[in-house]
Amino acid sequence: MTFTSTQDSLILGFTLTLSAVSFIGASLIIVSYVLFPPLRTNSFTLVTLMSLADIFVIISYFLGDPTSGTGLCTFQGLLQQFAELSSILWSTIIAWTLYTAVVHRRDTSKMLHKFVVVGFGVPFLLALFPLTTTSYDNTGAWCWITADDVAGQLWRWLIFYGPLWSAIGFNSYSVYIVRKGLKSAFAGADEMPKKYKVLINKLKWYPIILVFCWFWGTVNRLQNAFNPGNEVFWLYFMQAFFRSTQGALNAVAYGAQGSVREEWARWLSDRPRMGWLVEKVRPPMTEAPVAEGEDDLSTDETVL
Repeated sequence: MTFTSTQDSLILGFTLTLSAVSFIGASLIIVSYVLFPPLRTNSFTLVTLMSLADIFVIISYFLGDPTSGTGLCTFQGLLQQFAELSSILWSTIIAWTLYTAVVHRRDTSKMLHKFVVVGFGVPFLLALFPLTTTSYDNTGAWCWITADDVAGQLWRWLIFYGPLWSAIGFNSYSVYIVRKGLKSAFAGADEMPKKYKVLINKLKWYPIILVFCWFWGTVNRLQNAFNPGNEVFWLYFMQAFFRSTQGALNAVAYGAQGSVREEWARWLSDRPRMGWLVEKVRPPMTEAPVAEGEDDLSTDETVL
């Protein structure tokens, strides 16, 4: 089943609009990392690599709705599979480093090469598998893994939705343990330091973002599995709408920390014509920036 041109245009219009916002958010994280050396800590490096994965996701969305059976359709499907899973795995890597730093007090700063293998290498390898069964094709409003045969259905759940919900489960568990550990660590203190209060407040959003962005996508693909060939427009629309926000939400939840905003405030203060933005960008006093050279994960300054 194919959608009408009006329905396709509606899905594409919302996808491109929201993806543009996500592109700006992810790009700001990458530009911040390149522009400001003090931000190049272990944890912000991971956030930047996740933003890079989000950029690849957005590029795949910008390709629109290619014609079935074309090389562009195959390329979009492969790129989308690789980049979306990569972004999800980077969120899991960040959750694992938080868990390891807070619970086991272990320094992970020398494990970046291993993280790159997991965050980029594994998704790329998995994205190649559907090529062996010619499973990349137009799936209704964009190209991804088709549900026309058993192989396509298996790939969908084995290399994307299975890992997605496993990541949500792991991230939720890690966040719970980290929040519990931080609260226990300061149970006898008069007051918990503000930086840890900020962290505890932010942590809950990490798994929520994945659920928010991918709940409707999961429902849509379940419908495809149980009723193949009868796509439901509003499910595709909901999936396209919510998943297109992931880059922006990741940028806000993971990257909008006090140290980033402080660096931008300093940069803007040196440009008189932009001085009016300084106070809008500068973080409130409750969000003290990380000092230069201080790695927020290895020193428990985990305000991501």
